[in-house]
Amino acid sequence: FRDELVLARQLQAELVPVSPPDVPGWELGAFNRVANTVGGDIYEFQPLPDGRLAVLFGDASGHGMAAGLVMAVAHTAWRLQVERDASPTAVLTTLNRILCRAGSCRVAGPRQFFAGVAILLGPDGSFEVAVAGHPPMLRVDARGAVVEKVGRGAYPVGIKEAQAWAVETGAVAPGESLVLHSDGLPEARNARGQEFGDERILSVLARTAGRGAAEVVAALSGEVLSFLDRTPIGDDVSIAVLKRRTD
Repeated sequence: FRDELVLARQLQAELVPVSPPDVPGWELGAFNRVANTVGGDIYEFQPLPDGRLAVLFGDASGHGMAAGLVMAVAHTAWRLQVERDASPTAVLTTLNRILCRAGSCRVAGPRQFFAGVAILLGPDGSFEVAVAGHPPMLRVDARGAVVEKVGRGAYPVGIKEAQAWAVETGAVAPGESLVLHSDGLPEARNARGQEFGDERILSVLARTAGRGAAEVVAALSGEVLSFLDRTPIGDDVSIAVLKRRTD
């Protein structure tokens, strides 16, 4: 059983990119730390032939093998969908249909669902985004201040068959960033039972104003790991920063 878990972890690790791709006009940085052998968080970046960038960032419910399976299903469905239609509406609708078909949309008993963010970025900084039961996406200006929280709140994917998600649009100016994190980041608790919280996230973003995407990710992940000290994380932690270049 332990060997199977290790194999599952190795297979899952191949789904989460070790380093983000090089995308003209953007700097990308990402971090993932699982709470158990197999995790449920995922981030994926897919450059499209027309110069746009499709992004999936999300968190499967629960922990361990069940979360890992939902994450793998969501990843595969997203990969296939972006080849046909990468719009956030199409992505979340397809993921919802597949997860419901797989048995997630039950009226009783335990449910497995996927809370996620589907983004489509244009080379000019424009974006379309739909948020499904996930912490909002943060738009951070060049001074490190959060100027917008994107995500109106809705059911996660895999809960209701007839669910629809609002699509929000906007633009990222040169030097600004989009920051995504799983709920495992603000909800991380240290040995004294204290939560990491949103204020620490905002403080790190302000402190790292003007730095590259990878540096901001390193600062956020380093801050939460230092906060936890030797306390194991209770939930998967994922972070992604997408910064529009100034040159």
